[in-house]
Amino acid sequence: MKAILLSLGTRGDIEPFLAIAEKLDYAGYEVICAFPLQFQKYVDEKKYRFYGLSEKFLELIEGEKAKMVLGGKGHLFQKLSALIWMIRVSQSMQKEVISEQHDLLEEEQPDIVIYNQKCLYPMVWGMKNPGKTTLLSPLPCTVHEFTGHAALGMGNDHGHFLNKLTYRFSNFFLFKTVKSSTKRYHRELGLKLSTAKIKEHILYREKMIYTISPVLFPRPADWPENAQIVGYHEKVLGSDWQPSEALKDFISQYKKIVFITFGSMTNPDPGQKTKDILAVLAKHQIPAIINTASGGLIQPHEYPGHVFFTDTIPYEWILPKMYAVVHHGGSGTTHTALKCGCTTMIIPHILDQHLWNDIISQMGLGPKGIPIKKFNAQRFESKLLEMLQKPDYKNQAEKVGERMRKEDHHNTLMDILVEHGTGNNQQVDKRT
Repeated sequence: MKAILLSLGTRGDIEPFLAIAEKLDYAGYEVICAFPLQFQKYVDEKKYRFYGLSEKFLELIEGEKAKMVLGGKGHLFQKLSALIWMIRVSQSMQKEVISEQHDLLEEEQPDIVIYNQKCLYPMVWGMKNPGKTTLLSPLPCTVHEFTGHAALGMGNDHGHFLNKLTYRFSNFFLFKTVKSSTKRYHRELGLKLSTAKIKEHILYREKMIYTISPVLFPRPADWPENAQIVGYHEKVLGSDWQPSEALKDFISQYKKIVFITFGSMTNPDPGQKTKDILAVLAKHQIPAIINTASGGLIQPHEYPGHVFFTDTIPYEWILPKMYAVVHHGGSGTTHTALKCGCTTMIIPHILDQHLWNDIISQMGLGPKGIPIKKFNAQRFESKLLEMLQKPDYKNQAEKVGERMRKEDHHNTLMDILVEHGTGNNQQVDKRT
């Protein structure tokens, strides 16, 4: 049995697939991970087969144009010009990555394929091979409608009617793009596709799993049966990683440490963002660990002794030891922080990060965070002190974390993934 996992995007787009790869590997599948070339080391660590997709996609979303679009410096015309440029370039890149996806699936002929929304060819391949494909999203508010929030990228809550329209608008362009960008393969697949047929397949027939916790986002009752929320799944911490003695010593000195990271997000002025954060931490003598990660924050030459800098650290190791977390609001970081009982403040940059910011605030798990566009020392100081001085946030986060740790959606997830995928009645070991 062979499983191919296809994902494009940043590390947050890759992590859910690595967690599922472990489960499929344990269940006896030959696992092939098809990610951008930049992520090969994470696959090699697990000794799965790796198929490198074009590295240009990740370079595009981490480049200077992307930083401008994400809300940094530049006036409106500059940002609009950067966005148009990115759309034009991404369209040409899509031809390359679709060709790679086609070649991989035709060569390997897998039993099951799991892919994210940025990978378009598996959508039509799945119409030719029903039951073998599963669309995975670590984000709510993407394909299936949620009347309490607009589709990602189209604002927050515009009311029941307008929210529904945003999904129909974004889906219309998704289905049109799938049809046009995969057109050269329709005859080969023996398919005569219209936008309406693609819509019917994706919305009501394609297996779709949202790898999010129902504690944070309960499944809407009006969703079709093919769309399921299957909980948050983490990969096992690699045994090769070990903390430094300096890090262990730092953690042993303080009882109430704040972990700060912008994850894979970047911005045009990381030096100033870091300076603002350090000024607040120094003023109030707040111990913190700052993860510079992809460069959204940077380590200066001088900083207070009660601040520790790192450029890479497993969240599943560090977060259980933290009191609070300030982060960009990626789905994985949000889930891990709350699962560890950390009170949380989000500094949203794009898309679902604003949604998680709303959810954190509404559930009383932390203060409403500051969008990166409006971030400064004064606003950060006010919110950080609120988070640390209001015990109700911590109490609520610990209660939610306990509920999340009790979740067990493993069998549900595996039942969906392997349904019809093996092409026979072979029993699959579904417990890790």
